[in-house]
Amino acid sequence: MAPASSQVLHELAYLANVLAPVFDLEPLDAKLLKRRGGPYYPELQHAIDALVGRGVVDAKSLRYEFDPEEKRYRIVAEYKLRRDIAAPALIRHRELFAPQVYFLDELAAAYAVLDDAFTGRAARHDARYADRNVDVNNVIDFGEWVSVAKNFSRNAALAFAPSINLLPAERLYLYLDHLSRKVAHVG
Repeated sequence: MAPASSQVLHELAYLANVLAPVFDLEPLDAKLLKRRGGPYYPELQHAIDALVGRGVVDAKSLRYEFDPEEKRYRIVAEYKLRRDIAAPALIRHRELFAPQVYFLDELAAAYAVLDDAFTGRAARHDARYADRNVDVNNVIDFGEWVSVAKNFSRNAALAFAPSINLLPAERLYLYLDHLSRKVAHVG
């Protein structure tokens, strides 16, 4: 999946937040402003930009794109982690946050199964993101102020094969496969 576009990174961040409860983990951020173009985390983009500036992440295919929602141009790119430079931090992160790293590894593996044409577009079909009760430019809440029971994405992932005792990772794969089918069907 490397290099990964800005859109893919923001989509993965959203899926990590909304699906963390499947692994009994707390999301890093349980709310997001719903945008027509899909998830976007300004803080994440700022962090990515800082990593590019420090040489930890390479930015390729830089270009300007007009963001119709914000009515301004934004720099977009494809990003690739420079593992040789990031290795010590990644090793330490794995030691300190083993459950979260396991979850993120499983999420990335399940996401990598998506057809390239569907990456960056799957989150718009996610159960919580696609909720028609939340209009564009309103906050999607999946645990910040409302109970985790309102996290439709978590509920959908947990609903697969209720009579079978599935591992959380298996539920991720089933849910991402479900999203892939929705994107393929709807576009």
